[in-house]
Amino acid sequence: MTQKDFPASAISPTIEDVHNRFETWRARRKTRSRIPKSLWQAAVELCETHSANEVSRALRLNYNDLKSQIELKRAEALAAERPTEFVEVDLGQPLSCSECTLEMEAANGAKMKMHLRGSWDPLQMARIFWRQGL
Repeated sequence: MTQKDFPASAISPTIEDVHNRFETWRARRKTRSRIPKSLWQAAVELCETHSANEVSRALRLNYNDLKSQIELKRAEALAAERPTEFVEVDLGQPLSCSECTLEMEAANGAKMKMHLRGSWDPLQMARIFWRQGL
């Protein structure tokens, strides 16, 4: 059997394989270009069986950058596992509840989280929050 007989996901690249891919990219890249996502993914995959220190030294990567990529992969995996919950709120009427939490996130990354008690007008709060980003 050859490597071609196995699905790609069943074959884990070796440090030498990934090292060769990095060296090929380094030889062909334009000056100061970013490392392609596929190479980062290969480096992170190596960290499943090798230490981040070993991988960063073998591939000549910044250790902290590699650790950031590992954390990014973990966060993406957790986000994929966690179901997103949406609650539809009729914004036409002020709400009266004993207690609730309101969270909003704007396209520019601004976030607001409020813990509320009693009557409140969610439409007015949303208008104020969204207006701040303009």
